[in-house]
Amino acid sequence: MGKTLFGKVLVIFVAVLVVCFSVTAVLLGIGLKNMSADQKAEQLLIVGEKTEQALDYFLRQMNGFTDAKLFTNYLESLAENSGSAIWVARTDGSIIFYCNTPASVLNNLEENSQGWYILPEEWEYPPSGYDFNYESGDFYGLFRDTGEEWVTVSRPFSISGIPPFGLTAEGVILVHSKLPTMQNTKYSIPRIFVISGGIGSLVAFLLVFILTRRLVRPLTEMRLAARSIAAGDFSKRIAIRGEDEIAELSRSFNFMVDALENLENTRREFLSNISHELRTPMTTIKGFIDGILDGVIPPENQNTYLSIVRDEVRRMEKLVNDILDLARLQAGDSKLNMTVFDINETVRRCVISLQQMFIRKNLEFTAEFETERLFVRADADAIQRVLLNLLHNAVKFTPEGGNIIVRTSSNHDTVQVEVEDNGPGIPKDELPHVFERFYKADKSRGLDKTGVGLGLAIVRNIILSHHETIRAESEEGRGAKFIFTLRKADAPEKYMLE
Repeated sequence: MGKTLFGKVLVIFVAVLVVCFSVTAVLLGIGLKNMSADQKAEQLLIVGEKTEQALDYFLRQMNGFTDAKLFTNYLESLAENSGSAIWVARTDGSIIFYCNTPASVLNNLEENSQGWYILPEEWEYPPSGYDFNYESGDFYGLFRDTGEEWVTVSRPFSISGIPPFGLTAEGVILVHSKLPTMQNTKYSIPRIFVISGGIGSLVAFLLVFILTRRLVRPLTEMRLAARSIAAGDFSKRIAIRGEDEIAELSRSFNFMVDALENLENTRREFLSNISHELRTPMTTIKGFIDGILDGVIPPENQNTYLSIVRDEVRRMEKLVNDILDLARLQAGDSKLNMTVFDINETVRRCVISLQQMFIRKNLEFTAEFETERLFVRADADAIQRVLLNLLHNAVKFTPEGGNIIVRTSSNHDTVQVEVEDNGPGIPKDELPHVFERFYKADKSRGLDKTGVGLGLAIVRNIILSHHETIRAESEEGRGAKFIFTLRKADAPEKYMLE
């Protein structure tokens, strides 16, 4: 049972319960013992006061043996009624009066040369200068043979002006009383706590059973769902109950399953797209090469078809390079060569490199720069690739005679670059997916079928590797806009000297 979560919780819960009951029993026993001793001491203090009053009367009215006998009888009656043993001792430790004292205690007392019982140690009778004192136990071993605990109250006395010569009598009155109820309490308290602890443990077992069943149920569901997910079944979800930590864990688990399902779908789509993108040019290449080798294609047309084969090989090479570049970017293996450069100049060079595409589709290009020169700190080659991909994407989806705009502006320590076209735009439901691998919105922007859907994914990963942001904005029928940020930099010294 200790191997399961239920068993562990139950063992810990019951162990804590037992420890708490045990500690409480011990502390309560000590507390009751001290309380009983305090109450008994108060009672014995009254006995000591009465003893002192009787001793005072006896010493002042002493008339031979008769008064001594009366005093002794009074002490015995007082001791019997209070259930105590009373000793009257002088300052030298001699016990001159005692009554109701067990014989075993008298055997532990020594006698002096005068035949008086005497307290054998100085610490057994109190020093002068205090009102009263009490202690519990066996009174330094004198009551050890009784087998019970005793409370002893020590009350010093000093009676002066004793006739006929005005003498002073000093000593101490010791009143002892055993505590038989304490012995019973010492065993009854643990017994009560054992019984109550057993009942409490049973109740705790039922409560823990109910609680752990509620805690373990979603965990069991997660375990079974995890097995299904490992087998490729992503349909399992955990029922969310309440708003506690278990509910939050269930919610996170379901979110993880959704992410894994999306990842698996992306993986399958990735393999499907790769297979399709590679199979098409390979089929074309194989067909043309077989045609040349079989003589189906005449020699005078072979160069034309070999040119097509070369273009398809380049397309395959670009696809493979894009996949490798994307994998390196996503794995964080790509090293950035951070330099300071003019982002406006980079835009101009990218537009020049795509000039033939602009001319072919009769597109108008507009540059809206906040300043003539705007410097950023980034990897110049990587950012040039970002701009080329975005401009190529804009050219691809802008109809003939359309317009493409590139804007650059600065805001505090960042630079914002916008690439906007006036093409058909991106549907709202497709906008969140435009940066995904192999995603193509050709079903609504089907102006060009040559892309494989890796350009924007590469753009996004390059910008993220710079710890910057990129987003897409679009309204269907009103074009699309891609906006990314870069870290602003001061102009290099060579430009500041111009």
